[in-house]
This record gives sequence, C-alpha cells and structure tokens, in this order.
Amino acid sequence: MTPYVILPKTKTRGFRDPCAIIENGVCHVYYTLVVQEENRQAFALAESVSTDLIHFSEPRILLPPDSAYNYSSPGNVFRHQGQYFICFQTYPRPNGEIYGNQDSRLFLMHSPDLIHWSEPELIRVKGDMPPEEMGRMIDPYILPETDGTFLCFFKQNGVSVSRSKDLIHWEFMGHAACGENVCVLRRNEWYAILHSPENGVGLLLSKDLKEFMDCGVSLLGCEGELWAKDRVTAGFALEHAGETLLFFHGDNEDEYVFGASLAMIRHFNLYEAFPKAKQYMNQM
Repeated sequence: MTPYVILPKTKTRGFRDPCAIIENGVCHVYYTLVVQEENRQAFALAESVSTDLIHFSEPRILLPPDSAYNYSSPGNVFRHQGQYFICFQTYPRPNGEIYGNQDSRLFLMHSPDLIHWSEPELIRVKGDMPPEEMGRMIDPYILPETDGTFLCFFKQNGVSVSRSKDLIHWEFMGHAACGENVCVLRRNEWYAILHSPENGVGLLLSKDLKEFMDCGVSLLGCEGELWAKDRVTAGFALEHAGETLLFFHGDNEDEYVFGASLAMIRHFNLYEAFPKAKQYMNQM
C-alpha cells in the first residue's frame, strides 16, 4: 500500500473527512474544507474532481463556511430513484469552541447531476423525537441495502445505527463500541466497518450489527510521514471497476487545529491491511 497526498494542507486551508464517487470517468471527492483566517476558523462542505486520480481541482464550496453550522464530514454519496444523495453533519462552534457542541446533527441533500444540490434536510435518525432531544451526533454514513432499505451509521455512544425505508422515516436500532468516521462495506453476509480510533483506521466485522469482531488498526503506511504526523484517520473505501480506492486524511496541526491533508491509496486490499479479517471470515 502506497499512500499519496491529493490535497495538501496550506497555511489557510485544511482538507479532511473525505468521501468519493466516480461517475462518467470523473472522481468527485467531497470533504470538510477547513478555512483558517488568523484567529478565526470555520468549516465548509466542499468538492474537488479529478479524471486521473492524481490531479484534483481547486475546492468548489457546496455549503459555505459558517461557525454557527460548520457543515462538514460528508459520509458518502449514493444513488436512489434517479437522484444522488450526500449525507453530512453540522458541527456548531458559535462561541469559538474547539469541538462541535451539543447541537451537532446529521443532514442530507440530493442532486440530479452532482452540480445542483437541494437545501440540507435533517436526518431524523431517532424517529419522531424532537430535534433538540436527539443528542450530539456526527459522522453519518448511509448504506443502501439490497432489500431497498437504508442503514444510517453515525457517531453517538460509539457507533449508532438507524434504519429507513424511504430516507425520511427512521427507526433507531441501537449502538455499539466503535471509533468515528464509519465507512461500511458488504462482503457477502458480512458488514465490514472501517472506523477511526485514536490513531489509524480500524476494522470491525459483523453479521448482525449486534456482535462485532475487532480486526485491529492500520496506519496505512503513513508511519514517519510529516503530513500525517499527528494522526491518520477518516478512511473511506470506494469500490470501482474491480479495485478499491481508500481515501483518508492525515493530521498535522503544527500551524492550527484541524490542519490536515487528504490522501489516497490505489488498489487498497482490505485483507492485506487487516489480516485478521480473512481469518475471521473463514472461521465463521
């Protein structure tokens, strides 16, 4: 595995929490754009595109920087009924807090063309519960299931999971111990859950989202890399044309908090990164 930086941190911009989709030969990468201006910092939801997976465009801002909302941390993009959907969070820091406050919530937008997007809509992952009672929640990931339903994974008490038939009405299913920035792949009857513990990207396996097997943590070959010296995190796996691309970010906070660069690995091999995964799958 050979990681390489696709969007490097600057003194005024950081790039973190990636997700991606490839359509018509174009790779669209969505991420948290950290806008750093002297003592002021805000997040924006932004996109860069590439046709060669090496050179990526300058950021196109989908939702502008605003410390009261800080739209950020896109989980994934998927298609449903002729539309593209993207899920993400708010991360309010209106009083200069370092981390998002208790009003952090999950949102969804849709688009016919990946260019024009709807207004953000709250994902009511706790059903009919009033939004002010839902509690702090971040880092959504929505998995379309083969039966036409959807699972929304998000960070609250570890990883929490809700289910929906229509992306509007949700039923809360429960939670389990897990890191943040969840990305979920299907391997036959298995859920392969990439997540981020204190440092590195980890993998959990489950068949029923009730019992989980820990397959360990990988630093993705970033040991000794200056651009990722503080943390490697937020792994997102995109399966396309017979290969798996892994996007993630590396933290270097020497100049400002949340300073990070986006990186990727071509031809990512889940079992090479997490040898226990194949062992567990063969035993069960």
